[in-house]
Amino acid sequence: MKTTNTEEMVQIYTQTREVDLRDAIVLQLAGLVESIARRFLGSGEPFEDLAQEGYLGLLNALDLYNPDKGVKFTTYATHLVIGQIKHYLRDKGKIIKEPAWLQELNHKINRVVHELTLHHSRPPTTEEVARLLGMSTRAVEDVLTTREIFKVSSLDAVVEDDEGEWGGYDLDKVQPEGESAFHLPIEERMVLEKAVMQLKDLEQRVLQLFFYEGYNQTEIAHQMSISCNYVSHILRNATQKLRRILTEEEWRDQQKQQWQALQRGDFEAQIIDAQTGLYSQAYLRARVEEETQRSSRTGDKIGLALFELHGMNHFVKTFGELTLGELLAQMAGEARGVMRKADIVARYGTYMLGILMPYSGDHTPEIAERVSTQLSGWLQGMFAQSAEPPALLAGWSTYPNEASNGEELFKSALQRLRIEGAQYRQRAA
Repeated sequence: MKTTNTEEMVQIYTQTREVDLRDAIVLQLAGLVESIARRFLGSGEPFEDLAQEGYLGLLNALDLYNPDKGVKFTTYATHLVIGQIKHYLRDKGKIIKEPAWLQELNHKINRVVHELTLHHSRPPTTEEVARLLGMSTRAVEDVLTTREIFKVSSLDAVVEDDEGEWGGYDLDKVQPEGESAFHLPIEERMVLEKAVMQLKDLEQRVLQLFFYEGYNQTEIAHQMSISCNYVSHILRNATQKLRRILTEEEWRDQQKQQWQALQRGDFEAQIIDAQTGLYSQAYLRARVEEETQRSSRTGDKIGLALFELHGMNHFVKTFGELTLGELLAQMAGEARGVMRKADIVARYGTYMLGILMPYSGDHTPEIAERVSTQLSGWLQGMFAQSAEPPALLAGWSTYPNEASNGEELFKSALQRLRIEGAQYRQRAA
C-alpha cells in the first residue's frame, strides 16, 4: 500500500531495503537536509558542498536507523545530517585558522547577539553585548574587529558546540599577543598578501601592528600619533575591505564555475542560484508545474507567494550584486522562521523571493501575510539608519481557485504584487 508518511516509509524501508523507496525518502526529506545545510552558510563553504554532505548524513541515517529504539527517524536523521556537515567542516578547515579560545568567544558573542536581537527586535549595540557578557566594551570591539579577518559565521548565526553548552573563556586572551601571528600555508599567505596590497598604506600598517606584531589599539595610537578612535575606525574599515576583497574574488570564481556548469548542463547548477545558495527560478517554476499537476489529481489546493524588494537600485549601486545576494539569502532565512516545513523558498528574478506552499489550501493569504509581516519588520531593523530604505511588496495566488495551471499561478501572484506596488507609489507620492 502506498503512503506519503515519511516515518511509515522508513519503517517499510528498514524491512525491504528497496532502492526506489530509499530514493523516495531522500527526495521527501530534501527540504530538511537543505535547511540544515543553510545553517552553515556562514562557514564560507559552497551551499552545494554542504548539501551534498547533508545527503550523505541522511543516507547513513537510513542505513543505521533502528525503529525499535523508539526515536522518530526525522529526529535521528537530523542529528546525523548535522554531524556529517560538522565533520566535513572540521576536516576542511578555514582559510585562516583561528585559535580555539577565539572560536569559543565568538560563539558566545553570537549566542548573546541572537538572544538580544530576539528580545529587542533589533540588532544589539556593542555596549549591550558587553554588559550581558560581563566584558568591557573595548574587549568586545576588539573581538568583533578581529573576527573580520577570519572566515567565521555572521553575527546573526547561532553556533553551538557539540554538547550545546558554552565553555569558559579567558578575557586576557582577547588582546592579540605578539607570538600569536598567523601561520599560513604558502598558497593561502600569498592570497592574503595580495588582498592586503589593495589596501591603503595606512590601513596596511595598522593591520600589521595589530594582527602580526601584537600591539593593542592604544599602543598603535601612541606609536602613530593618532587617536584610539581613529585606530579603531581604521581597523574596522580595513578588515571589512579585506574580507570584501577576498569574498568578491571567491564569488567571481563561483560565478565563472556556475556559468561553466550551466554550459555543461549540470543538474545542480540548474536548481541552485549561485549568488544566494537558494533554489533557482527555473527550479521553482518546475516545482510549481509538478505541484499543480499533482493537485489536479488529488484535489489539494496549493499556494504561491512572491516577495519583492522595492527601491533597491541605490543599494545595488552602492554595495554591489554580491551584497544583494547575501541580503536575499538572509531574507530567505527570516522567512523560513515563519513558514511551514513543507514550503519551498527560491530566488525569483533579481529582487524577489518566491515561496511555493503545497497543501496550503485556503490558508495561503494567512501564510503570505505572516511572512510579509516578518520580513517587513526585519527590513526596518536592517535599514533603520538608511535614508532610502527598501520596501517589501507581496503578492500571492492559489491553485485551482485563481489559476488553471502553473503559469497562471505566477501571473496571478505577480498581478497582486504589481497592484500593491502601485498603491505603495501612490502613498509615497
